[in-house]
This record gives sequence, structure tokens and C-alpha cells, in this order.
Amino acid sequence: MKIGLAIHHHSPGYGGPFTVLSESAKYLYKHNIDTRMFINQNQFSKFNLNLNEIVKSRDLFHVFGIWDPFHIRLFLWAKLNKKKIIISTLGALEPWALEQKKLKKKIAWLLYQKKILNNCDYIHATSDDEKKHLEELGIKTPIKIIPHGVIIKSTKKIEKKNKLKREALFFSRIHEKKGILELLDSWSIIRPIDWILKIYGPVSDLNYMNKIKEKILKLSLEDSVFIFDPVFEYDQKEKIFSSSDCFLLPSKSENFGMSIVEALSYGLPVLTTEETPWKILKEINGGKVIKFSPENLTLSLQEITSMNDEELIAMGSRGRELIRKNYDIDKIILDYIKFYKEVLDK
Repeated sequence: MKIGLAIHHHSPGYGGPFTVLSESAKYLYKHNIDTRMFINQNQFSKFNLNLNEIVKSRDLFHVFGIWDPFHIRLFLWAKLNKKKIIISTLGALEPWALEQKKLKKKIAWLLYQKKILNNCDYIHATSDDEKKHLEELGIKTPIKIIPHGVIIKSTKKIEKKNKLKREALFFSRIHEKKGILELLDSWSIIRPIDWILKIYGPVSDLNYMNKIKEKILKLSLEDSVFIFDPVFEYDQKEKIFSSSDCFLLPSKSENFGMSIVEALSYGLPVLTTEETPWKILKEINGGKVIKFSPENLTLSLQEITSMNDEELIAMGSRGRELIRKNYDIDKIILDYIKFYKEVLDK
């Protein structure tokens, strides 16, 4: 079978989707699946010239993302050539996301987007929560749930870290939905002794980044909160995650949360929200999962930064075991291959 993975924009600054597509393509290739990636990258006219040839070269297209003209034209040409189409919405239809630019999205939804989703062969969701939200929007197309996978490289035992200060890590896109301003407010209230907060991430919203920097100064957090340039190289990421003591992502919306999976794979206890699909962390005591609010965030941040090293390591170990059993990319990619074969045989 010949698979086409298609996305409008593909760069490290795109966050989770970049990691997911890059690793998926690599691992499909490792399993001898004829896989090509098609990326618009704003070269729409160039893509248009080769569109017919591109579509005819594949049996199935797995399209990541919605709304963009790139997705519309690819869908139409694929349907015209009777190719199979799977669409991953990448969280674009989560409740919080739909509230942003609401009128524009409502018009697009009524004009074309709902029709596209109801006329593809399958929709790919990454969690039960995402599937539920899609069904609530009246999507009739079958929805297949397959989570994203992560490379589990290190098998060494997680050991106590002897440092003067413990490190809380935020490692995600710099965007309003990630709850960074609220995190800074909570950090300033509790001011955890012997802790620092490290913030890494590509800037999706420059205005939001400026607000973060202003708040750090306003709250006098310069000695405990530090912003770093984004890091994309795997070995550097491994050093950052391995040196941290807990992971913080108080997001207002995530259809999956790839950075959470990465943090858990390194044995970090995670503080996140019920607005992500990671409520299971509360069940296994692998982290703190809260209903998003400033009060809840402050309380849980106080709790996780009050833990001793042994408690943090034990909590992180439970989360890592969850990832090892259920999200290892070597296992997940086999689910994708099986899924693609089922769609082609349909």
C-alpha cells in the first residue's frame, strides 16, 4: 500500500504535529510501508501544479488538520480520483478551539468543513474525549481512536537527582491556551522554596510571549522563572527532561498533549488539567490532574512542589510505566498499519 501523509505546515515550531508526523513517517518506512509526506508550506500554487500526479501516486491519504484551502483541494482531488481519505483534526474542533475566531469558524463549518468530515472514509482521533467532541458536532463518519506514540529510548533506572534547586519544566508551544500566565500567578503565590521554573517552547503568539515576560517582571519572579530558546534536537530535549523534577502543562485545551507523553516517558510527574485527555494520571497517581482554574492550579502546584524526591520519583515511575505499556511508538505504528489496511479493504 502507498500512504500519503499530508499537512499544511510542517516545522519544529509547530509542536506536537511535527513530532507525530516525522516519527510516523520514519516508523512506517521502517516497516516497509511506501510512505510519502506532502507539505504545503504556503507553496499552494506549486502544490496545485502537481496535485493530480501526487494524488494518483498514493492509495490512501492521511490528512492532518482542517480549515485550510490546502486541505479542501486535497480532499476534492482525492475524492475525484477515488482515493481513501483519513482526517486527523488535530484538536481544531475541541470546545476551546472553536471559541477562538468563532464566527469565522462557524461560517467555514457550515459552508464546507462539516461536509468534508462527513464524506471522508474515516476520522482519526487520539482519545475518547476527542471522539466524544466530534460526535457531539454531528459527525457521522466512523471515528478510529489511535493515540500518538513516543520513542522510549532510555531504560535506565530513574535515580534521585542531587541538585541545589529542583526544576519544574514547561515544554510546549508558547500560546494562550497553554495557561502560562495563570501558572506564573500560581508560582508567585506559593513561591516554592528551592525550586525554579524553566519555560521552553516555540512562540506561536508573540504578543502572549511579551505578556509572559511582563508578568515575570511585575511579579518579581526573575530569580526563579527562566525562559529559554526552543529546543528541537532529540539529545538536547533528553537532557532537559532528564534533569527536571516535574512537568507542568496547565492547558485550557489539548486533544492529546504530545509533550505530556514525552514528559511521562522520562519519568516526570505531570501537573495538567481535565481539559487534556490525561485523567488516567489521577487514577494511577502518576500526576496531578485538575479542573482548570487559578485556585486549583495554585493548590496542586503547592502539593507537587512540596513532595520530596522519593515521592516525585515514585509518581513519575508510575507514569512512565503507563507510557511504556500503552504508547510505545513501536507498538502504536503497528496499529496505524492495521488501520490503513482496514480502510483500504473497506
